[in-house]
Amino acid sequence: MMDKNIIKLLLWKKPTIEVLNEEKANRIDNFRHYIGYEISGYVHLGTAVVSGYKLIDFMNFAETEVFLADWHSVINNKLGGDPEVIKRIAKGYFTEAMKQTIKSLGGDPDKVKFVLASEIYNNDYWAEVIKIGKNTTLNRLLRSVTIMGRKYEESMPSANIIYPLMQAADIIFQKINIAHAGIDQRKAHVITIEYADKINYNLIAVHHQLITNLQLPYETFQKLKSGNIKEAKEELSELKMSKSIPGSAIFVHDSPSEIIDKINKAFCPQRELEFNPIWEIVEYLIFRDQEGYGVIKYLYDNNLYKIENIEKINYDIYEELKNKNKINWNEVYKIIDKESNELYKYSYKDIEFEIINEKTGERKIYNNLWDLRKDWVEGKIHPMDLKKAVGKWLANKLEPVYKYFTEGPGKKYKEELDSVKITR
Repeated sequence: MMDKNIIKLLLWKKPTIEVLNEEKANRIDNFRHYIGYEISGYVHLGTAVVSGYKLIDFMNFAETEVFLADWHSVINNKLGGDPEVIKRIAKGYFTEAMKQTIKSLGGDPDKVKFVLASEIYNNDYWAEVIKIGKNTTLNRLLRSVTIMGRKYEESMPSANIIYPLMQAADIIFQKINIAHAGIDQRKAHVITIEYADKINYNLIAVHHQLITNLQLPYETFQKLKSGNIKEAKEELSELKMSKSIPGSAIFVHDSPSEIIDKINKAFCPQRELEFNPIWEIVEYLIFRDQEGYGVIKYLYDNNLYKIENIEKINYDIYEELKNKNKINWNEVYKIIDKESNELYKYSYKDIEFEIINEKTGERKIYNNLWDLRKDWVEGKIHPMDLKKAVGKWLANKLEPVYKYFTEGPGKKYKEELDSVKITR
């Protein structure tokens, strides 16, 4: 059994931005992880790369599962709402896209169990749906339909109401104790946790960052910056990459040139960190092995480190301090290394990320995120220079996936999906 401190560190490792019920890790011996997906078309960066990195984290200590939510996809009218088409794409293109991406990121896809919802649903499952429904108010369910990427409307199909109950039952019925998703699924997980608490069931929820739409309008960006950033990340599903909005997403089967072109055309406001898709790729993917909240939390919990005037730490405070470069990360990692070499190994890796100034030809290699952030917020890096470096990194990472779907066995799966109508 892996040390619980390391498990907590991995729960919080980027791209994680929230862990609910982290303390329950102390009561769990055998960890069972799950992340569920609707089957809606081409697999993009947010689906496979962001969550794929977390799957690799969970492989260290848990059984990992990708749940192919075909009936949920029917309810949400994905791929025309055709159950047979959804099932075929789920077991073909979608599964292969996830496996190949995990492999390209350095993980072992054979350690991931792929489960099709319709193949496990039985009377016991539907009994669980009813039990959870009896413990959840109608108003709560109506407020939760945003997890489908939809806003509540009186004219919406009544089937939408049972969607959150089904999602909760997926977790309880399969005896999952780590429910994992993007932050937009938070409401469904809170419903599940509240029910789990009533039946003395230990459940942790892990929520990762959503990568912002590459074509986010500047007017929307300004509006978001003036409001509640945390609420916006959870509520506004149109912020994230979407396969139905041209140019807004990187698909894992895109060619290197397509990836570079999309990144070069992407929204990237100079010096900005929030709602900037290019910076999010830098922060949560390229430099995900640095500056983890779990490291700071561990040091605070064990009275090993304190930031001036900060007696207690939480994720929001950490985020603010991090973005303002108020954390001495060199000191943090020295303390961690001295405390436990094993903790250090899971909390820090040296990175080589080169940015070329196209105007002067100057090349600079960044090994640490805090140095890169400082130069970025001070305006020392031009957005196009950052975009070119990010595009190169992404194209290299995903090139094996592109080749699999264009030259390898995956070609037939993509051609099958190409013939199907893609819906939002």
